[in-house]
Amino acid sequence: MAKLVIDFDEINEKSRMKLVKGSVIPRPIAWITTLNENGSVNLAPFSYFNAVSPTLVIVSFQRNGAKQKDTFLNITREKEAVIHIVNKSLIEEMDRTSSPLERNKSELELTHLTVSPSMKVKTPGIEEALIRFEVVLEESLTLKNYDKTEDEADLVILRVIGSVIDETVYDSTKGYVLSDVLQPVARLGGTEYATIKKIPFKREF
Repeated sequence: MAKLVIDFDEINEKSRMKLVKGSVIPRPIAWITTLNENGSVNLAPFSYFNAVSPTLVIVSFQRNGAKQKDTFLNITREKEAVIHIVNKSLIEEMDRTSSPLERNKSELELTHLTVSPSMKVKTPGIEEALIRFEVVLEESLTLKNYDKTEDEADLVILRVIGSVIDETVYDSTKGYVLSDVLQPVARLGGTEYATIKKIPFKREF
């Protein structure tokens, strides 16, 4: 089987991005509510997202030129947010909230979603989400581009301090999330999404 050898120094930025984003899949989606400066609720999805410890998660926000994402600015100002796990029934609503809006405009106006008070943070959550995490800011980092010539993204490390979870997707006796009931949605390359299908597997050791 032939292999292609690709030197990232010899391809352009778009080709690098397509190769990495198309290979590192599926990527979970952080659907994040934050508070805008005027107190309105910002809601947006991000797929550079994952867990890095039992109670720490990371989210990276890509810059548009020098412009930083509203969600990142809100998190660094308010020191908190709410992260929702997107399930199959919410994919259309989630997609609507990816539309760029003016600063301090709420993406909720594009949806039929309901806000719900949080337990431990001021930022409200989305009632229709089956799982949501209340988080506080631990640390933020600025990430350079490949050539190290400019700032490319802003990364936050967030501590999970509470969760609101629908009883239908949680086995409270064993403490397990029921992924087959939750049907979480993940990001593929381009604008494609996927759900999870379990693979039968038995460990031999």
